[in-house]
Amino acid sequence: MEIRQLRHLVAAIDLGTLSDAADAVFITQPALTRSLQNLEHELGTKLLQRMPRGVVATEAGELLYRHAHLIINEVKKIKSDVPMVAKGVTGNLKIGVAALFDHHIVDQVVWDIATEHSELNIGITVGFFEDLVRLLEEGSLDIIFSNLPSISVPEELIVEPLSDLTVVFAANKDHPLAQEHPCKLEHLEQARWVIVDQPHAAEMFSQFFAAQGMSTPSSIVRTDSLGLIMSLLKKGGFVSVLPRHLVNEAIETHQLVELEVKGPPIKRKFGLIYREDIAGRPALDPFVQGVREACSKIDSSYV
Repeated sequence: MEIRQLRHLVAAIDLGTLSDAADAVFITQPALTRSLQNLEHELGTKLLQRMPRGVVATEAGELLYRHAHLIINEVKKIKSDVPMVAKGVTGNLKIGVAALFDHHIVDQVVWDIATEHSELNIGITVGFFEDLVRLLEEGSLDIIFSNLPSISVPEELIVEPLSDLTVVFAANKDHPLAQEHPCKLEHLEQARWVIVDQPHAAEMFSQFFAAQGMSTPSSIVRTDSLGLIMSLLKKGGFVSVLPRHLVNEAIETHQLVELEVKGPPIKRKFGLIYREDIAGRPALDPFVQGVREACSKIDSSYV
């Protein structure tokens, strides 16, 4: 099995046709077909299923596709890291950061690393949990700093919880629910909501109402933009459920209020996720140690 064959497989699955894949990897279609047939022969199984309009991966092909992505990305790192080490640079660090933390905790850690370890090249991808885990599995990221939903992750990933965040209900100070102490649950159910459009957020939202024996509200705006959620909350008319640290500043400036809702606080873990095979990589140490130290000093009332 050769790297070029893995690239051929990835191209075929990504593009869906052998002709497009051949163009993408700069070989003829017959040469690509032979390469893939040799790979299938070596592994003793079909990797692609030929369809009238192209090709799709078999179950075995999907498995190899995931491994191929990881291998190809690791080869890219070798090609970039080794020359930089020769120049006195210790490598690249690709960090995934959950959107709710890109202005909190991790920003100071990255500032410190960039100041104290100028030999590191740092790339930062901001996203949501499910997307970041997928990129980590593929090898496109080295490590993630994120909230940790109650979702199982692949066994090869190490999950390191570092602290808790508190989830609160928030609305404009003039919202009718802001005048209720505590909020009536039936009024919460009838409110207009704006929430994060991610599976784990939707599940938490539904579980809260289910625990009260109520239906999930029907008037919901879903978005993957935290900025848009904050903007709609400030304009009024909407209610949301967000980590406290995201709304603290708006509450302190009297733009938003934390709604008083009966029941224990909703707590969620946050921390680091990284692959077992790179857990000891030296380039990770400044970020890992910086985040651990920052989380140990967090004021629990703030998050």
